[in-house]
Amino acid sequence: MNGKRILAFGAHPDDIEFGCGALLLDAEDRGAQLNLVVLSRGEAGTQGDGSTREIEARKAAEILGADIQFLPTAGDTQIRADMETILLAAKEIRRVQPNIILAPSRHLNQHPDHRETSLIVRDANRLARYGKTPGLEDLDLHASQMLLFYEISNEGSNGDGSNAILVDISSLVEKWKALMECHASQIKNLDYIDLQLSRARVLGIQMGVHSALRLYPEGPLLASSIAELSALKGQRF
Repeated sequence: MNGKRILAFGAHPDDIEFGCGALLLDAEDRGAQLNLVVLSRGEAGTQGDGSTREIEARKAAEILGADIQFLPTAGDTQIRADMETILLAAKEIRRVQPNIILAPSRHLNQHPDHRETSLIVRDANRLARYGKTPGLEDLDLHASQMLLFYEISNEGSNGDGSNAILVDISSLVEKWKALMECHASQIKNLDYIDLQLSRARVLGIQMGVHSALRLYPEGPLLASSIAELSALKGQRF
């Protein structure tokens, strides 16, 4: 991962860490450059206020060694996949020039901000690679290597799992837990950390490892050779 750039989008200050934090920890350990983009400060949440949650997000970004940006959207519960917001995201993609982009999954039965952010990033990823997109003329075009969607809740999965990629995060569980603990305001009443760890444990058991994260590619992925496929593993039972 040396020299690779990963750009992760989240609707709220804790989405990235809870949804794909373990993956980012692994990438950082392997030399990747991490950039985080958050579309609100979580100001409409039951727990915490926008200022507190921004501080928590910046603390988590520091642990990841990541740059973090907050986009000037309409805010928590008001995020919409309109052209203005899509262009804001596309500008970040062109600015960062990432190899891999991460975004929340697009399933309907979840927080609407997650769904809208998924659509925003999907469309922004396409506009970023179109050479003459109005509003992006001042930035070099960029075609990312892949767009992957992560889950924040069980209801946030893309489908039946037939097109899913599972990543073994067994060695990263404790570091991931510490990363999620940065968002102290969000775990006062509900144990969201246990929810994420339990879900990862179930996915891991299904694959014959301790814990795993599930990702969904935007479309089919292309391997350069059979050698790349030989590094992948199927279920172990």
